[in-house]
Amino acid sequence: MNDASPDTAGLERALRKRADGEVRFDAGSRGAYAADGSDYRQVPIGVVVPRSVDAGAQAVGVRVRFGAPDLSRGGGPYRPTAPSTP
Repeated sequence: MNDASPDTAGLERALRKRADGEVRFDAGSRGAYAADGSDYRQVPIGVVVPRSVDAGAQAVGVRVRFGAPDLSRGGGPYRPTAPSTP
């Protein structure tokens, strides 16, 4: 991982150009994806919701080029407001 902070504005522009999907860098979206089902919290630089596997691969390629960290979230149903299941 790169110790320097990535060019966030450049990263966002490149993702919007190359990744087919939703690209979100607003505070609300970043906050919504800061937590998973654990006690671990990490606010992402941005969020990409790819429309296909290929779009996801494109997004990862852009991320690598910019030296940005990858914090993948699974497609599981857990959200802090979801009802618990036994």
